Amino acid sequence: MDVSVDSDVLQKLHTKEATSLHRISDDLSACGVGKIVDLPQIIVVGEQSAGKSSVLEAISHIRFPVDSSVCTRFATELIFHHASETRIEASVSFADKKPSQTFQRQKFHEDDLPDIIKEAKEHMGFSKDGKDFSKDVLRLEIEGPKIYPLSLVDLPGLYHTSSQNQSSVGRDTVDELVEGYMRQKNSIILVVVSANVNLVSHAALEKAKTIDPQRRRTIGVITKPDLALPSNAKEYIMVAKNQESEHKLQLGWHVLRNRGEDETSLETRDKLEASFFEKGAWATVPGGDLGIANFRKKLSGILFQHIRNSLPGVIEDIETKLRDRQEELTRLGTGRSDAKARRSYLLTIASDFQRLARDGCNGRYNDSFFGGLEDEDLKFRALLRNFNRVFDYILRTKGSTQSIMFSEDDKSDEDRLPGYLASFLDRYPYEFPDPERVTIEELSVELESKAAINQGREFPGSPNADLAMQLFKNQAAPWKRITEFHVEMVVSVAKAFVDQLFKYVIGSPQNNPTTEAILSTHVDPFFEEKEKLLCSKVDELLRPYLQGYSSPVDIEFYQALSQKSANRVANQVCKTLEDQCPELFSETSKNSLTPEKITQAMVSGQNSRVGEFGTGKIIDMMLTYYEMSRRTFTDNVVNLAIESCLVCSIPEILTPTKVDGMSDTELEDLAAERIETTSRRHLLDTEIKILQDGLATCRKHKPRIANVLPSSRPVVSPSGPTTASKPTTKPAPVPIPAAPGPASSVPATAATAKAQPAPIPSPGSSTVLAKGGMTGQVPVSTSNSSATGGGLFNSSTTPTSKPEQNATDPVPTKTPSIFDNRNGSSAPVSSGSTGGLFSSNAATVAPTQKSLFGTGSGGVGGSPNQKPAVAGFGSGGSSNATKG
Repeated sequence: MDVSVDSDVLQKLHTKEATSLHRISDDLSACGVGKIVDLPQIIVVGEQSAGKSSVLEAISHIRFPVDSSVCTRFATELIFHHASETRIEASVSFADKKPSQTFQRQKFHEDDLPDIIKEAKEHMGFSKDGKDFSKDVLRLEIEGPKIYPLSLVDLPGLYHTSSQNQSSVGRDTVDELVEGYMRQKNSIILVVVSANVNLVSHAALEKAKTIDPQRRRTIGVITKPDLALPSNAKEYIMVAKNQESEHKLQLGWHVLRNRGEDETSLETRDKLEASFFEKGAWATVPGGDLGIANFRKKLSGILFQHIRNSLPGVIEDIETKLRDRQEELTRLGTGRSDAKARRSYLLTIASDFQRLARDGCNGRYNDSFFGGLEDEDLKFRALLRNFNRVFDYILRTKGSTQSIMFSEDDKSDEDRLPGYLASFLDRYPYEFPDPERVTIEELSVELESKAAINQGREFPGSPNADLAMQLFKNQAAPWKRITEFHVEMVVSVAKAFVDQLFKYVIGSPQNNPTTEAILSTHVDPFFEEKEKLLCSKVDELLRPYLQGYSSPVDIEFYQALSQKSANRVANQVCKTLEDQCPELFSETSKNSLTPEKITQAMVSGQNSRVGEFGTGKIIDMMLTYYEMSRRTFTDNVVNLAIESCLVCSIPEILTPTKVDGMSDTELEDLAAERIETTSRRHLLDTEIKILQDGLATCRKHKPRIANVLPSSRPVVSPSGPTTASKPTTKPAPVPIPAAPGPASSVPATAATAKAQPAPIPSPGSSTVLAKGGMTGQVPVSTSNSSATGGGLFNSSTTPTSKPEQNATDPVPTKTPSIFDNRNGSSAPVSSGSTGGLFSSNAATVAPTQKSLFGTGSGGVGGSPNQKPAVAGFGSGGSSNATKG
């Protein structure tokens, strides 16, 4: 494709620093970094025939239609991109949401834009007489190796009076289109006003004031100065000097002479313009605000400042991408072409794995692998403990075949699940049926029939031990299913922990074949072996209970059985007494408890418990043995099975000792590099170099404010000394006598006031040491001005000489800092100098604060006349530090 544009002119719209950023932009984008250069669009706004298209033409040397008989009917976006190959694309975006229509072009020259606009009109359906205005947009995108990013937008001119060729509907369309572009935050608004018309006639000025009230995005452009009447020229010259208060702009004004219709060469136009501004009334305007060459410089500075403001975010993005690639390269290690390199690589992996596996098993979570305080998925010991708690809870509540109820409200507090385990159970559900609920009476009747069938030579009323053991085996039947499920859950979590650990140490299996090789040859066989071992161990631990040959410890069993029997008899006695002698439990009862009544109740309770076959005793024996065995079994599963057979061996899956003993063949199977890995390492090396170079370039150009030390005396800028900020006549709301010494200022701010951020220096200003602040700036000027502090400990009041202040003196106004007004004053905030914790604000410091920090004004040290303070921060400077 053939693209012919004046690249030298377009290059002048970019500073040298911006160009260096443009050059690294494509390489950084290839590394995944977001847009480093996201330039604003430059839009022109003004009345019809104000010279808007001529301004864009002068800026870019692209021929816009400037014939006085031709009117811009729609928005035209001219967008330049930097690219390795040339590409031209013209498209029309329709306002009615129809699909965009693209018409490719094989070439583009500076004079081709009018023809492209004519072709776009046909696509938009304009009538031949051109009456209509449209919200459709013509977008012309040009890419090339010598082209840098730029976006120019030509808009229809504003008009106020309808005519045969311009309807009131068209006027509304133009207003909506122009305002839509002006409201876009990335638009730099060029308000174009022609000097041959009275200034008040330009409605675009009021429109810009409404949409951009802070005047941060607006640049004024005065055109046709050669056609201005003397009466108008004087007013416009004041505006051009930015001295007209009603139309003062932060970005200033600029004056351009339009190309005449008879001037065919843009170079001729530029020479005639330069000659025009050399003499006459317009020569009194500062040279930097005259002519297209200076205007390009001004625009380049604005565009570069926009880039600079976006650099902190870009730098953060680059640092993230750089860190990720460096970590991946570290995981890949150096090239592994021989056995020695492979062994060294695997030794590093084994060492890291063993260390982190031990940390995970022992509950030490300092490494980033385990995540933060709220993360739980990879904290293996914590997961293991919760699994074991759940196992104990499930065995306790669902581990028995029957739940024996001794009363209707028999519900133990031990069965309640703690809140943290409830959420854990939601993530790892143990779904087992609840035991069958049976009352003690129902179980006794059932046991009597079984006892009658299985009775031996025992005396009447004596319990049958075999029957108690059979009842126990039936109660403990669910243990096997619960335990096997618990072990399966622990193994699955342990395997996931190990897999994620190797992925963290080596890298994803998709990116590094060593990860997959180790998982296949070491991790999978390890867990297969451990699953078999655990299955065997669980059967071994269950065998005494399910086969019924276990026996409890004599003393412990006897004590527990006696206690259970005694409690049961006591409860029965109380129940019998309550049933037969309710008057004994009345608060007003006068009946005495006789030995006969107690004996009768004891006999009744004992008879109801023993029966002919001693079923009550059998139940007590079974329950006592069940509780003892359940606790022992739970501990054995946790310690003898899970801990001994699995957890303690996890750090031994891959150790440096095992790597040392590997043969060359084993090393090759595990650590030999694929071609993809070698290519990936080479790519990472290249991208790291690109990111490092880009990071250095971005850091070089990012905004930087000089830090300032607290000081009681301002440092004079080259333009002259700073002056003290003027005090107001408003007294402090709660006057407190200040300590003797230099005058202090009182912060009039609420405790909740926010600190104001330090401003970024604008062109033409110099950063200086401001009193008490981290940063400060004063304009570079021959006149005196107040230093403005914006820092953490800032106080910009900088008197050259000032009498001591008493409690009733007027208080200088100031802007709050982060540590202002520690006594919680609710006084209103007023503008002025800025104070901080160690600034000249002693009048609002409480007595306890005075004793801690001192009450002086400014830097380290203290006034010779003030009382000693612990921290020694006062107005005397470092030379008086012992007095502060």
